[in-house]
Amino acid sequence: MNHSGTASLILVLALVLAPFSYAAGLPSSYGNFITTASNHGYGEKKPVTTEDEARKLLKESFGKKGVRIGEITEKELLFEAEILDKNRQVIDRVIIDKRTGRIRSIY
Repeated sequence: MNHSGTASLILVLALVLAPFSYAAGLPSSYGNFITTASNHGYGEKKPVTTEDEARKLLKESFGKKGVRIGEITEKELLFEAEILDKNRQVIDRVIIDKRTGRIRSIY
């Protein structure tokens, strides 16, 4: 098999196996796979309508990871929040979908 064939095979395997890595809870940049207190995934899976609800959800999801929640900005369809390290430096920015409560990094 030539180099392009090997690279193609690796790419196909990575795409096929990627969903299983999240299901297995492999480490993220925050240590362990990030879940809510209810342990059902990355976000509430229910509407998040206020900044207070967004902050609570983020604290449940990130609180044990050694990070802090910074400024939260409300937008039409989402909340955008800063994730800070112990020195209060921004290490990530995440959004929370208001309709679903899904959290994801914007980086």
